[in-house]
Amino acid sequence: MATAAVAVLGSLLLAAPAAARDATDPATQGADAQAAVQADDPWNGTIFLTFDDGPGGSYTDAILEVLAKNHAKATFFELGQNAQRDPARSRAVLAAGHALGNHSWDHPDMTTLTRAQMDAQINSTQNLLESYGAEVNCFRPPYGAYNAEVTSAITAAGLQRQMWNEDTKDWSRPGVNAIVDVLLGATPGDVVLMHDGGGDRSQTVRALEIALPQLAAKGYKFGITPKCSPAA
Repeated sequence: MATAAVAVLGSLLLAAPAAARDATDPATQGADAQAAVQADDPWNGTIFLTFDDGPGGSYTDAILEVLAKNHAKATFFELGQNAQRDPARSRAVLAAGHALGNHSWDHPDMTTLTRAQMDAQINSTQNLLESYGAEVNCFRPPYGAYNAEVTSAITAAGLQRQMWNEDTKDWSRPGVNAIVDVLLGATPGDVVLMHDGGGDRSQTVRALEIALPQLAAKGYKFGITPKCSPAA
């Protein structure tokens, strides 16, 4: 897969992530995947919801509430600087049974850094999240930007790179219906990108309120990505 660094389109945190897809990530399963979950579905009907750039204050709280109402688990890719400012919400994510992922300290394009800077971004965040009691097994590069050196730094930290294959583009606040459409198009094995931090996430919250019950009615479930799941 070819991956390129994505241009910054706004503030440091309110930026457009790359349309990233890892060859090793779950993907959609067949042309009829919109139908009810099939018996041979290797993902057991599970869609993987992920949230970047948090903790995001009251938006994180609201997302946690919607997830709880829909019996959904998710992976939250937190920035070290935000987790440091708001340890209570990082711990609330963990207490609700979700997983934390490493999303760097302050959201740089990792491909522009020296190796020492890459290591500092990853390790400082890792140490902080682990101090909150998290088992952090995965890293999502900001903007979806990575190269061989970034991948090496991720691996050296004992982490796996976790990308996505369904992008709601909620960072741009495209409207509730646009976010809902992406969510309703998700099928088992899809990794869906959303945000709980980096700005006004009220559209994301409302879209989840609308879409998750409809997806659940199809028989779908919502879980932590395999790469990020804590050990049993």
